[in-house]
Amino acid sequence: LTAWAAARAGIKIGCGPGELHVATKFAPVPWRPNAESVVEACRASAERLGVEQIPLYQIHFPDLIQPLKAFGLERRKDEEYWEGLARCYEMGLAANVGVCNYGPTYVARVHAFLAARGIPLASNQINYSLMYRKSVEATLAKCAELSVPVISYFPLANGLLSGRYDADNLPKFPKSLTMKKYVVGGADGFPDGGYTPLLRELQRIAAARGMSVPQVSINYVVSKGAIPIPGARNAEMAAANMGAMGWRLSEAEVGALEAAADAIGFEFSSGGFRLE
Repeated sequence: LTAWAAARAGIKIGCGPGELHVATKFAPVPWRPNAESVVEACRASAERLGVEQIPLYQIHFPDLIQPLKAFGLERRKDEEYWEGLARCYEMGLAANVGVCNYGPTYVARVHAFLAARGIPLASNQINYSLMYRKSVEATLAKCAELSVPVISYFPLANGLLSGRYDADNLPKFPKSLTMKKYVVGGADGFPDGGYTPLLRELQRIAAARGMSVPQVSINYVVSKGAIPIPGARNAEMAAANMGAMGWRLSEAEVGALEAAADAIGFEFSSGGFRLE
């Protein structure tokens, strides 16, 4: 699908200037047993993309899926997967290699593993936004210490920080099942009004800046030194997202946003990943 879309747009996928730099992932699932599984998956991804070298190849998450753990049987294959990642880099199948959903302990381990082979860890992609910062502080600090760039998925907190939702405009079903508590609160320990005080602060700063709420939310991530990857359903949304670039929130604005986020007393869900 990515190769088809790039072809339709007349854009070449590759690692050079003016080319589309695509990132793809290896999912460490139980039926992928060793380093060669990573290499085989990378080679297959390259073939599907129509390239000889993938710009960024990532491990999707640590080897968390252990179906026999309840019976006392567990075999974590993280280092075997890192070996496969290293081979992809050394074989030229991947120009850069990274990880996703790694916490401080695992970031340090994979960084050391790759560094021993002279391979840089290009990135760690994590859930990071104005509404999910406290839970990732240790990870951000470790990445900064090791000079590992952070890629932020959910920079708009699954749409919460886009300004689209309030008590009169809730997400549509089935998204509303998990998102309503954030928007209006009043249940499951969430305060009445949900994230409304934070939304109002975002709206205030957006109005003062002449920007949109999602542009301020995305720029917050940029201002904190991470690389946001917001979603876009169409060209108009993609163009609007680009409006978050080329400027920076002031320290006072960042502080005001963080104070408002802290005041609501909850964070946006981590999507099921506990960073180790």
